[in-house]
Amino acid sequence: MINSPLNYSGNKAKVVDQILKHFPENITKITEIFAGSAIISLNSNIKNIVLNDNQKTTIQLLKYFNQNSGEKIIQDIDQIITNYKFTDSYRKGRKHYPEKKHEGLSIYNKEAFQKLKQDYNNNPTTEKLFALNIFGFNHYLRFNTKGEFNVPVGKVDYTESLRKKTIEYAEVMKQKNLEFYNYDFRNPKLYEGATENDLFYFDPPYLITDAPYNASWRETDELDLLQILDKLNSQNIRFALSNVLKSNGKENIILKEWATKYHIHYIHRQYRNANYRRKNKSEAEEVLITNF
Repeated sequence: MINSPLNYSGNKAKVVDQILKHFPENITKITEIFAGSAIISLNSNIKNIVLNDNQKTTIQLLKYFNQNSGEKIIQDIDQIITNYKFTDSYRKGRKHYPEKKHEGLSIYNKEAFQKLKQDYNNNPTTEKLFALNIFGFNHYLRFNTKGEFNVPVGKVDYTESLRKKTIEYAEVMKQKNLEFYNYDFRNPKLYEGATENDLFYFDPPYLITDAPYNASWRETDELDLLQILDKLNSQNIRFALSNVLKSNGKENIILKEWATKYHIHYIHRQYRNANYRRKNKSEAEEVLITNF
């Protein structure tokens, strides 16, 4: 399995196998409408992949890994680490940076991160954006209304594990035929020319969860998405939708009623490191909904 160095809360890395086992064998092209780190399609055996995301910066990062070797990307980040004086636990070891409780490496990287963030907002480059993703809080990609990156510093740095993921992620991208788009999911261009051998995979923001990347998703968006899925079904085009029916005491009634027309596969995920999840873990119903 290939893991993405573009870590973010809510990605599908821990449930890839559970999702892929439901995909049909005779698919010639997969389109991820909400691509994110594209971890599902890149781990599939499907050669032709369309990656779309309405966040321009997400597509920039995906193209960055597609167009450069992992070694070149590591060189780019190491240069930023040197120039801005970030911690380098990969070479110096974690013991070189005594940590205070709950702060990790944030106390060492705060000043460097603020400078990098300022430089990125004044002169954005993809290398800087990936570095901000590495050193930022929870690896979020978040921007204010002015389009400025506004995530605070995180607790980790460019570890051996992230470097390995960088190499593997860039390498697998070279093995696929990739197309990239930066459209809203409602754009009809994404669905033009689809055939019965295509698969559309959707992992949209979730209507009933509270993560930052779900904040702008509204009931109208949910209804528009479900209408698109129904249209694909009427055209005999296969789709798979990741979502949650229940989460933390909330229930997505709209989705639950709509999904009765299709096949519902339950996904099992453990939230071992998220204390706020443990309380309601038994209530979470993560699903994959398919029309095949």
